[in-house]
Amino acid sequence: MVEGDLIDLTLPSLLQAMTREKASAVLRLQRGTDDGADQGTVYFCEGALVHALAGDAVGDEAMYQLLGWSEGRFRLVRDADKQPRTITTGLANFITSADGNRTTSSGLSAAPGSEESGDEKLLHDLLTSLSRLEQDKVRLEERELEPGAVPALLLIATIVNSMVAVVTARCTDSDVLPSRVLPRLAEAQPYTQLLGEDQERISVATAVGVLKSWNSTKEDRLQLFKDLCRALLDVLTFYGNTAGTFFKEPREREEWRATFGVFVEGLWAAVQQIDTAE
Repeated sequence: MVEGDLIDLTLPSLLQAMTREKASAVLRLQRGTDDGADQGTVYFCEGALVHALAGDAVGDEAMYQLLGWSEGRFRLVRDADKQPRTITTGLANFITSADGNRTTSSGLSAAPGSEESGDEKLLHDLLTSLSRLEQDKVRLEERELEPGAVPALLLIATIVNSMVAVVTARCTDSDVLPSRVLPRLAEAQPYTQLLGEDQERISVATAVGVLKSWNSTKEDRLQLFKDLCRALLDVLTFYGNTAGTFFKEPREREEWRATFGVFVEGLWAAVQQIDTAE
């Protein structure tokens, strides 16, 4: 049995370690006092993240809640009992994916309030935000939207604006506002000119209007949709890279960039599968 504090070792780091070890185990989490504590449980089967509970939430919903915990206690116990699979494969793979270059610098001796623990808290917050956006990416991959280009474009814009909100909330530099970013990106990506800005968020109202009124061939409409999505992903990449500049230490910065890069690649792959027919 292993016990510890989530301030010292973040939940994403724990989950990735269990995957690397290919362990069958149960991770029990507690936040708050014994009388009013929040409880969570995560189950692994031979390194695969299969089941999670958090209060009344089960599966993906439970994982999204638990990933939001930046403090609390954990207890890891080996467990061979078979559990139901309630966590979707896409979310499980995203949360636990790691390679040799994606290890955290977390050590149990790290003191709260140090520069290292500050970077780890930032990494935890960013990965939690990205894990929630993964749910929207899965909706694209599994075609859980209404058919057509417009619903897909609106969902991608929602993902982009979530990252815009994360960055602009942490950075006071006016150069990261969409009203400043879009003109710069349009120099390299002309379709960015069809994106707009509304209350410092990305607007696709013009792009949607063009898609709806498009009366050329199906192939041309599909290409227009992909070009618009590429423009949105360029905006997303800008804000993800900007988030990377918030780190003081290179190891956490590279972990974020690697994870974010995987997310963007997966999102673009999902775009390729969209049928633009209404």
